[in-house]
Amino acid sequence: MTSFTLIEKIIRNRTDVSDDEIYPNNIVWVNLDLVTARDYAGPQVIDLFQKNYTGSKTFNNEKIIFTPDCYPYGNDPKHAKDQEKIRVFAKEHGIKVTDLGSGIGSHLLFRRGFSKPGDIAIGADSHYNILGALGILGQGAGDVMLAFALKTGKSWIKIPETVKVILKGDYEWPTTAKDLALYVLKELHEYGITGKAVEFYGEIIDKLSIEERVTLCSLITEASGVIGFVPDDKITADYYSEIGIEIEMLSADEDARYVSELVLDIQDLGQYIACPPHPHNVKKIEEVIGTPINSIIIGSCTNGSSADIHDVAKILKGHKINPDVRFGIVPATREDFVSINLNGDMTIILESGGNFFGAGCSTCANGQYGLTGGETAVTLTTGNRNTQGKIGPADVYLASPVVAAATAIEGKIAAPKEVVKR
Repeated sequence: MTSFTLIEKIIRNRTDVSDDEIYPNNIVWVNLDLVTARDYAGPQVIDLFQKNYTGSKTFNNEKIIFTPDCYPYGNDPKHAKDQEKIRVFAKEHGIKVTDLGSGIGSHLLFRRGFSKPGDIAIGADSHYNILGALGILGQGAGDVMLAFALKTGKSWIKIPETVKVILKGDYEWPTTAKDLALYVLKELHEYGITGKAVEFYGEIIDKLSIEERVTLCSLITEASGVIGFVPDDKITADYYSEIGIEIEMLSADEDARYVSELVLDIQDLGQYIACPPHPHNVKKIEEVIGTPINSIIIGSCTNGSSADIHDVAKILKGHKINPDVRFGIVPATREDFVSINLNGDMTIILESGGNFFGAGCSTCANGQYGLTGGETAVTLTTGNRNTQGKIGPADVYLASPVVAAATAIEGKIAAPKEVVKR
């Protein structure tokens, strides 16, 4: 009997080929559970669909969602027109739109139960693979493939080799899942996972919330990997149960064949920062403490949850943000926005001098919220991209919400002066 890794098992369950054809580097067609498009590429996808499939209906309007999240309030006339095109097309085809202020599309897929473990979902988002944190095969796709998927409900995939990563040890707050993700990114980039999938194991995994698992998986793209998976467990099942969905938990076979195995020691990990000009240029915080910072943004699909913002509020409570620092928060979803209003975190942050933008993406591409660095002002963000020029010409650092909050107080990269226990 053939044994499969997690990604191989998901693909096998969504393809018409035989088990013998499920092996690394083989290309197979898969049946999609969900197709999405956002305001960044959605209009181009619609144009291609209408040009190549004139007068056609989409394959299944219940398996398609449009998620305007890159430019959630139509930052200029072009984006306003793009969003209008999405709404008109969606209405014509009976397609759901998670419209203005709903939040980041990939997060909404699991927050609102649009996608579940074992599904295959594609969208115009290079960080769609964060869905691996919930056992979902999420993949970014180009405009042509998305238009084809809207028509057929199919896509192709080159089955990747899988690396098994075992995280050995534990850490305590104020070290967070972002520090773990940055350290893992550094190690995986050096190890080499280009074009490969990753499965994460270790006792620490059992302690990570869904949001923390998303953070762990969110930097696989920056290591040139295909996707990072956290196998389904009770935490995953309980998460979906709370939104009324019972799932069939999926895991790799015990004798699955991995291309390699990597053990990473994370005992007493400490805190890390990604330095310019690339996300994998990760250093211990002690190496960069004191670096002046002019702009700080909390958000993105990596660290914009209410739990992340709560960590910020714990550090900022009773303090004022340095007057030379522009400090903004972009919640990942509307649900996160509601949560921080109800628990008082929003008031704490506003009283400290912070600002809030609407829910959505941030500090990932030109034109998004949080691009306040300018030509020379240095930015620190909790996002996942600091590649030179990606969000502006000045230097960008990546760090955890805890480090970002401490830095906001000092006006320079800083670790929290007090360890606030959970």
